[in-house]
Amino acid sequence: MKLSILGAGSWGTALSVHLARAGLEPLLWGRDPETMAALSRDRRHPRRLFGIALPPEVRLTADLSEAFGFADTLVLAVPCASMRALLWATPASDGRHNFVSTSKGIEPETGKRMSELILEAHPGAQVAALSGPTFAEGVAKGDPTAAVIAADGGVFALELQHRFSTPVFRFYTSDDLIGVELCGALKNVVAIAAGIVSGLGFGHNTLAALVTRGLAEIDRLVRGLGGKAQTVHGLAGIGDLMLTCTGQQSRNRRVGEEIGHGRKLSEILVEMPEVAEGARTCLAVPALAARSGVEAPIAEAVVRVLYEDVPPREAIERLMTRALRAE
Repeated sequence: MKLSILGAGSWGTALSVHLARAGLEPLLWGRDPETMAALSRDRRHPRRLFGIALPPEVRLTADLSEAFGFADTLVLAVPCASMRALLWATPASDGRHNFVSTSKGIEPETGKRMSELILEAHPGAQVAALSGPTFAEGVAKGDPTAAVIAADGGVFALELQHRFSTPVFRFYTSDDLIGVELCGALKNVVAIAAGIVSGLGFGHNTLAALVTRGLAEIDRLVRGLGGKAQTVHGLAGIGDLMLTCTGQQSRNRRVGEEIGHGRKLSEILVEMPEVAEGARTCLAVPALAARSGVEAPIAEAVVRVLYEDVPPREAIERLMTRALRAE
């Protein structure tokens, strides 16, 4: 397997470290020539994953054509907002390339998942999604970790499972591409809500209730849009939700905490070194909920707080005073 990783942020860099340990020789592409030059010179990222060196097997380039031409499998590790432009900047693959999306979000303008964008740009390609409770630093350090690789049938997911797995990073397969992608995207929205309640000073009771109801909301949306309940209760669902709602490295949780402290979204995003995907994905959720005929009150509350200037405490009160019902 000849592998290029597109995206040299924390996650793309961590994956390159892991895949080198797995016996592959990945080519890591980043759009910033200065970053790539520093990585080549020092074998360490100048701004991410401090203290973790790139193995010698990892090759580097700032030339997208080189990365595309080198590989038969492209691992996409760019922010969702950059995905469409990146895909249309790549040459036509003529079915010669496979794609693995690791980006966890939904395009708000279209409601499309990342696999749908890939197939729009490269019809007929084999597409998989890699998702699960995986902070980049832990993967790069070699902490025992597990994740899911999902694809619609065929042997692609199985091949990736066997090529990517190591004694410290275990991959499971799934045929629920829709569910795995939706879980990865929607948990980021719930994590913003979890950060908001923590930023407001509420304790573990509130956080536990919010995350539990968030999981129920994800379940409704996933099943309503064609995914499987089994996925929601696995690594891509509850596993990633737990990590992102409670982990201190969670960018989406951090956004929520700052909102709870009274700051504006625009101020927070300017200061963040990397993207919090939930801040854009939340805009897609109300339309997806309407399409599938389910309710998404937590996601809708996040939209109101982030984009409609509804005070966080007022949004929490609205959630708590919704009509009483059975669980």
